[in-house]
Amino acid sequence: MLKNVLRLTVLLVLFVVFGCKTGEVVAVSPENFSTEAVPPEATKVAKLVPGDSIELSVEVDGRMEVAMHLAEINHLGFVTLPLVGDVHIGGLTLGGGRDVIAKAYGAYFVNPPVVMISRMEDSVQGEWGFVTVTGRVNTPGRVKVESAKGIKLTSAIQQAGGFSGSAKKNAIRVTRTDADGRRIQVEVDYDQIGQKGNLDADIDLKDGDVIYVPQRIW
Repeated sequence: MLKNVLRLTVLLVLFVVFGCKTGEVVAVSPENFSTEAVPPEATKVAKLVPGDSIELSVEVDGRMEVAMHLAEINHLGFVTLPLVGDVHIGGLTLGGGRDVIAKAYGAYFVNPPVVMISRMEDSVQGEWGFVTVTGRVNTPGRVKVESAKGIKLTSAIQQAGGFSGSAKKNAIRVTRTDADGRRIQVEVDYDQIGQKGNLDADIDLKDGDVIYVPQRIW
């Protein structure tokens, strides 16, 4: 009898000790919580597959060598692009495909090209169109126009990830093609907007405008 009581007592103690550890709540920082709480499935990145359509733009030294070219990945995973021909990007992520395409175009230019690609289902044109931000920003590419009134230059730059460290902010060029096919270009000093409070310099952009942020010469 005494042995049974002792055995039950030991089991009860083990249950309390290990049971508490199993249900223990551990306090972590928001950063760690964000990292650890995400299930592995949520971190998977969609890959390019046959049948996907991409839009490609290639910029070299501020000049658009390829502008918004549409292409479809064939059954072998290849996509046919201007100048470089067939490039295999099937099975790669969007970033991986961008790197492969950039390498292919890099063989044709002295300076490295800036390649922008997007999967068409990821970049459906908004109701009021989009503008394209190129050059020294952190995330070059297309930005949706926010409303029928257009989108401010500052907002477009912000949505493109902001300026990179080498950006020349006082010589931003905005190019627009009018109804007659003429290209109209304006140069904007971004510092006039923020540092000097000149809101008139924060111009309104509309569908089809191209913003180029040049590199600062050290």
